[in-house]
Amino acid sequence: MNKSDSVEGLEVLEKLFQSSGEGIMLFNGQGEVVMVNPRAREMFGYSDGELLGQKVEKFVPKEVQPNHENYRNEYLKKPEPRRMGIGRDLSGLKKDGSTFPLEISLSYMQHNDKKLVVAFITDISVRKENEKKLEEQRKKLEEYTSKLEKNVKARTSELEHMNLGLQSQIQERKLAEEALKKSLEDLKKAEQEILKSLEKEKELGELKSRFVSMASHEFRTPLTTVLSSANLIAKYTESEQQGARDKHIERIKNSVQNLTNILNDFLSLEKLESGAERVNLTQVDIQSLLEEVIEEMSQSLKNGQKIMFEGQAPSVRTDAHILKNILINLISNASKYSNENDRIEILVDSQDALNIHIVDHGIGIPKDEQQNLFERFFRAGNAINIQGTGLGLNIVRKYTQLLEGQIQFKSEEGIGSTFSLSLPLN
Repeated sequence: MNKSDSVEGLEVLEKLFQSSGEGIMLFNGQGEVVMVNPRAREMFGYSDGELLGQKVEKFVPKEVQPNHENYRNEYLKKPEPRRMGIGRDLSGLKKDGSTFPLEISLSYMQHNDKKLVVAFITDISVRKENEKKLEEQRKKLEEYTSKLEKNVKARTSELEHMNLGLQSQIQERKLAEEALKKSLEDLKKAEQEILKSLEKEKELGELKSRFVSMASHEFRTPLTTVLSSANLIAKYTESEQQGARDKHIERIKNSVQNLTNILNDFLSLEKLESGAERVNLTQVDIQSLLEEVIEEMSQSLKNGQKIMFEGQAPSVRTDAHILKNILINLISNASKYSNENDRIEILVDSQDALNIHIVDHGIGIPKDEQQNLFERFFRAGNAINIQGTGLGLNIVRKYTQLLEGQIQFKSEEGIGSTFSLSLPLN
């Protein structure tokens, strides 16, 4: 086996572990830790190397520990992707004996006839604190409302028994009611802000859960291919078996590239969602950029596919890195969803704007599913069996918005698709 291929595969997995904002722990069938990333160590308060070989029961509260081994064994009998703690709160036990609220999504993988369990761990302390603040705010609202109502009633009763001028009594009561109304409005606004914060936290949690489900499925196939090919290569020791070795080395390369694409999609989405992606405007020679992208993408096309370029592109002020990512994504999709020996066309015009059209003659998109195409994790029904995360076009749309442009498409199932990118000339 080529050492560079193995190293590249390991670097992809290591990058995923090191950069993930979620805690990730891998357990063997005996419930012992075999891999753990820095975020998980940080959550539970352990140093590097302290967690390896530890039982999973070490990280659950003491009152849960007596029955946890039974739960673990039941899961191993029928493993499947599962989100833990639905309908009840879960807690993790830190090294110092303290606990913290968490959510856990479980998945599994098979290696050498052994089942390995992967736990994706989310610390929800901030969410719980927000919920606590909301409850406190509601109590304060009830107490304040009750107090104001009592004061209004007391003052109204007092004024009714005093003959100091009917107009003065009415005016004071109106002022008190207006003050009560304004206070209630202010408190409701504060409550709405907290609710918005909780809703955003919930939406982020759902996004992470959907990513966990997607990743547990999409990572398992290339990882299984890498492991099986590595084991088979070790058996081909004769010189005349070089052809078989080359075949499995190519499978490993393709699997590593799939893993890299999945990781890049996730990291790009995370930067865009967090607002970390910044636009760096420079004067860009679009003609040279297109030729560079075509040259790079030609190396990864399916057998017999060709890219045909037509048009003359001007120089515009834009972000070259973001534009290149958009073009690579669209051309990659055109190749992925087309057959071998198909042509991919890139057409450029610049009358009122810089318009770049990516045309393929592939499987197309079903008409009743086209309205969902730019949603996160969406995969059309006729593309389910083709490798992909369902994040690419969502990322393309967000990148296009950063460049103040537009992305549109036309597609017919079985005929092909045309994606049109339009960017301002100035």
